[in-house]
Amino acid sequence: MIKMDKKGQLSAEFVLLVGFILLVVLIFASIAGDQSEVNSVVASAKQGASEAVSERVFINSSATPVRVTTVTVTGNENKTIQIRLSQSVSPEFKTNVLNSSLKAVDDLGFNRSGNVITSNRYQYSIIIVP
Repeated sequence: MIKMDKKGQLSAEFVLLVGFILLVVLIFASIAGDQSEVNSVVASAKQGASEAVSERVFINSSATPVRVTTVTVTGNENKTIQIRLSQSVSPEFKTNVLNSSLKAVDDLGFNRSGNVITSNRYQYSIIIVP
């Protein structure tokens, strides 16, 4: 009686199993890569806004403290990052926070054109609210 591994069945099953595992890993890696990029951009934008807000209190100790409360991302191809502050601020300060956020995202190595950051996958624009 001949064992099954001498007929080549064992190696065929092994190749199919390894191929299936490799396919699953590649699918999850592509999904994780997209999310990793978006998470990096959002974290950098929030960090830049937080630094600008903190700097305001250090420069002017009588200024009312402002916090970055939430960061939301909308859109598919063109993503909009909305950074919400705890209270209304002057247009000059809002511009300062926006520029600080854009600079922080720009430091990740993406292409910046005005207020738009472009990566290989998406275009990001940042809005400061209120």
